[in-house]
Amino acid sequence: MIKRIVILCISISVLGILHAQYNPDNHVVTISKYYLKALSDVEDGSAEERKEVFEENAKKMNPLQERLISTMVLGHFWTGTSNEVLEINEWASMTDADASVRTTADTRKKAWRKDEDRVEFMSKFNKYWVGKHTDVSVLELNMDVLKRPARQYKENTIVTMVQYNLAPLSKVEDGSAEDRKEVLQKFFDNVVKKDDKVLSYMELTHYWSGSAGGPEGWPVIVVNEYANIEDAMDQDNSALVEKAWPDEEERKAFFKKFNAYWSNGHHKDLEIRNHWVSLRK
Repeated sequence: MIKRIVILCISISVLGILHAQYNPDNHVVTISKYYLKALSDVEDGSAEERKEVFEENAKKMNPLQERLISTMVLGHFWTGTSNEVLEINEWASMTDADASVRTTADTRKKAWRKDEDRVEFMSKFNKYWVGKHTDVSVLELNMDVLKRPARQYKENTIVTMVQYNLAPLSKVEDGSAEDRKEVLQKFFDNVVKKDDKVLSYMELTHYWSGSAGGPEGWPVIVVNEYANIEDAMDQDNSALVEKAWPDEEERKAFFKKFNAYWSNGHHKDLEIRNHWVSLRK
């Protein structure tokens, strides 16, 4: 009987932790990796046709995938191998993600109503892919610090992905969850949101993949979108910072705490990729 009670208590504790990790107001992001064939290995293939069929697929499928809120398709730029393609998809919940994936075949039938047209298109589309994929991550999207693009861009953009670690609160002097939320929100509202070079911004936290907690802290993947690599390399936001905190002493005090919450800037560069904006939803 005692053993059963102990097991029950452990189960409740674990379930409580899992529940606390996910805010129902937030969304879920899945990251998958696909692999292109070299054009030299594609029979009757060309860069022009590949672009054409990829864009047709996005144009017809994206509007019909009602549960899919947004998607970014990222090709090679400075990281990974040249044939890797990352797909970042946003859903309201894992239930929606699962339902959307399970009904893909039915959605394709709606997009290409004639069987012969659908078969012909999929033959062209599939010949450019190796035919395998890697499920990279299932993460939680913090909706409080989300910046969506103001418009649809015609030219491809640059997307960077950097992993930071939120320090354990026990290591932050006078730190608390409430204060951390307030401090990080102030920075987003006054700097990130107003930075015209940052076209879009996401913070992705642990949900169903990877590890979290411990002395390293809580991992957060920051996804930034820029118009070009020059904007991505230009990290000078001092004008916005000084405008938001004109008093030097207040500014120093704020960023001392801000940096402490972010493990004093310790980070890991993950990706610098070319965003194929014509495939975006």
